[in-house]
Amino acid sequence: MTPNPNPEQDEVLPFDPNAKKECIWHEDGIEDHFGLHKFLSFPVPQKKILDNILEAVGKTPLVKLNKIPQSLGIECDVYAKAEFLNAGGSVKDRIAVRMVELAEECGRLKPGMTIIEPTSGNTGIGLALVAAVKGYKCVIVLPDKMSNEKILTLKALGAKIVRTPTDAPYDSEESHIGQAFKLHKETPDSVILDQYLNCGNPLTHFESTANEIFESLGTVPEMVVVGVGTGGTVSGVSKNMKKRGNCTIIGVDPAGSVISSKGENSGHHFEVEGIGYDFIPTVLDMNLIDEWEVVDDKETFPMARRLNKEEGLLSGGSSGANMVGAMRQAKKLKKGEKCVVILPDGVRNYLTKFVSDDWMIEKGFLTAEDCKEEKIVPTAESCKKECFGNYDPEKDGEDDFQRGEFVPGIPKNFSPLRSNIMKNILEAIGHTPIVRLNKLPKSLGIECEVLVKCEFLSAGGSIKDRIALKMVELAEEKGALKPGMTVIEPTSGNTGIGLALVCAVKGYKCVIVMPEKMSKEKEVTLKTLGAQIVRTPSHHGHDDPASHMGVAIRLLKEIPNSIMLDQYRNAGNPLAHYENTAEEIIWALDEKIDYVVVGAGTGGSITGIAKKMKERIPGVKIVGVDPEGSILADPSIRCTHSYEVEGTGYDFIPAALHRDLVDEWIKTDDANSFYTARRVIREEGILCGGSSGANVWAALQVAKGLPKNKRVLTVLPDSIRNYMTKFVDDNWMKAKGFEVPKYD
Repeated sequence: MTPNPNPEQDEVLPFDPNAKKECIWHEDGIEDHFGLHKFLSFPVPQKKILDNILEAVGKTPLVKLNKIPQSLGIECDVYAKAEFLNAGGSVKDRIAVRMVELAEECGRLKPGMTIIEPTSGNTGIGLALVAAVKGYKCVIVLPDKMSNEKILTLKALGAKIVRTPTDAPYDSEESHIGQAFKLHKETPDSVILDQYLNCGNPLTHFESTANEIFESLGTVPEMVVVGVGTGGTVSGVSKNMKKRGNCTIIGVDPAGSVISSKGENSGHHFEVEGIGYDFIPTVLDMNLIDEWEVVDDKETFPMARRLNKEEGLLSGGSSGANMVGAMRQAKKLKKGEKCVVILPDGVRNYLTKFVSDDWMIEKGFLTAEDCKEEKIVPTAESCKKECFGNYDPEKDGEDDFQRGEFVPGIPKNFSPLRSNIMKNILEAIGHTPIVRLNKLPKSLGIECEVLVKCEFLSAGGSIKDRIALKMVELAEEKGALKPGMTVIEPTSGNTGIGLALVCAVKGYKCVIVMPEKMSKEKEVTLKTLGAQIVRTPSHHGHDDPASHMGVAIRLLKEIPNSIMLDQYRNAGNPLAHYENTAEEIIWALDEKIDYVVVGAGTGGSITGIAKKMKERIPGVKIVGVDPEGSILADPSIRCTHSYEVEGTGYDFIPAALHRDLVDEWIKTDDANSFYTARRVIREEGILCGGSSGANVWAALQVAKGLPKNKRVLTVLPDSIRNYMTKFVDDNWMKAKGFEVPKYD
């Protein structure tokens, strides 16, 4: 780029008349008062191993919608751009990376500096993630109305938070913009990148988002529907599409925003986050938008819920607004024509907002009657030991649908990379990136390479998506699972979410039975996917009729036309990892791996990965991770106790776990698990869950003392979404007796 002769000049306020001089487009780039920023080449070469989590930003798939458009009589093909599958969870990750890159290139941003940004949350999360990886300090200023989940995520990434009144005028000192610029003046060595006028905002969507859409479809779609907030997404995508051919651009604006009226109408409060404003951002080129759709909250949130429940797309509130706009406009298109709608973020940020029935009722978007459902309770008569029959979770399943064949070699239809266009969201299960850890190993003096497989970037948010899909497919192939049936499953949550997602897409009913200790976040995610939930006391042993396993078996006898796939005894569990997870690892690492470290719960992950690894890579060592209080590492010790980490360990040896494939076991405790998970988030920018912390801690123990030429890989099973009110929250940590580390 052409450097600015005076890179230290003061930033311009986004509503200052001088801001109009920003974002001047040229044939080879975009110009602002810091210089000319040339377009990056596309596509970016695909790496097998990512140097850091920032390289997992972008490259999100287009997913065909199969239920909602058809229910509304729409004939054209509608595709959703699933931006919630980005590393930080939203479309704003793209602009965070690009704005920081431009600031570094022109000398505005140097090591040791502080990034200050006014935002509605997602840009803040993206910047906090970039700052965590690159080592900058980060201060995020956002209005009070923004969700607590955004605050917890920002804090976990190490950002400092400043809240401002939601109703403060945008041009006042009390607004989030005013407070950010005030802090900037008071904070030495700080910079405001300012998404409202930073040309890196539309630039990245011109360079990547739009090019990905074109590459996926192989043509320019007839219509693209984009929610408008800062205006970067719609401006960058529109500029690119209109340059290529005829494309109708639909801007979506929430009722209460002034953007679609070009500031002529006065605004009012609205609940949806991330779109709409009370001023016209500089980066928004209004001339590129062909038509506007104004959508109110009462339409937005029910549609967002429909995306979750009917299409299995775990997207956020503004995705609902965009979808409403798309459904209105797509009626104009013919069969064979294409409409693309951007889904900006995911449900993680809204678990206590539109995803919650209580919030929807409180805000008047639903009634208690709307949310009423018949409670599932097993009969008292079935509460007897004999209700189990011959059931034993330590023995292989006896039903034909629970059997699968482990065929050596690369599976016939195996593909290591995620498709960029999909028939449905189930195709976004697996194909997760492998990322190198940098700061944690270095802080411990570790010389060898430590890698993590980011399973939380799967469609449903965890490694269990893989087994859910495989078990359902096996049952369908064997004729045991047919349309109209109900899938019942006892689970600690993630297998349930995976199954609920698969059932949502395929049209099955779903009943999930899980212990009370499992997080509320898992429960609301399950419900938004349409599953019915049954909770059981956590203290019951697996063979107790009141345990989650006992209740599931009882319900199987009582609910007509139902099936229990049974992850503990189903060969589809390890088979999913044998055929895919392990193959992805082997492909990415070119068969060069010394240690694979995997947490054990049902045992499917470690068994499937270990079996394939030992067939293909002689000398590889498999290390199992087991929490204190579980017996998996040593079955001779049948004395168990409770522990807080979820999704790992058991009080029995599941049939899916083949202990003979494990070379070594490492025991972890809650403190190691949660402290390490918090470090991975804060220092590596990887938004993983508590059991991921256990696996990383164990992997680091294995890596200590190994030479540079050795390689250790571990699996990160799920994300922070399931634990926003647990280890991610300082108050929960303190209440459970875990010391909360203090940082500068």
